This record gives sequence, C-alpha cells and structure tokens, in this order.
Amino acid sequence: MATLEDLEARVAALEASQADYRAVLAAVNALGANQREHALGLAAVKTELAEFRQETRSTSRSVDEQLAELKDLIIGQRNGQ
Repeated sequence: MATLEDLEARVAALEASQADYRAVLAAVNALGANQREHALGLAAVKTELAEFRQETRSTSRSVDEQLAELKDLIIGQRNGQ
C-alpha cells in the first residue's frame, strides 16, 4: 500500500505534467493564431498583386495603342512629304 508521501509525490508529478501540457497547448494555440495571421496577410498580398498585374496589363495595352498611333502619324507624315 502506498504511503501518504508516495501519493503526494504522484499528485505533484501529475500536476507538473498537466502544467507542461497546458504550456504546450498554449504554445500550439499561439502558433496557430500566428499562422492564421500570416495566411490572411499573404491572401491580402496576393489580391494586391493580382490587382497590380491587371492594372499593369491595362497600362501596357494603352501604351501599345498610343505607340501604334504615333507610328501611324509618323509614317503618314513621311509618306505625305
């Protein structure tokens, strides 16, 4: 039969084990929150990048159209001289 001291030692060991478990659980929860925050930030960056690409494509098309018009004007003036 276990003595009172043995039982107290077992209880202390269980309490320490639970404290370790709580610490690990808190660390895992903090890591999960951190990962969610980074995922949201990454999603925002992806959205901004997609918008920037679309804007760049539009600008590029506009520049190409303006260059074509300038070429036509230059060629027209050369042919007209």
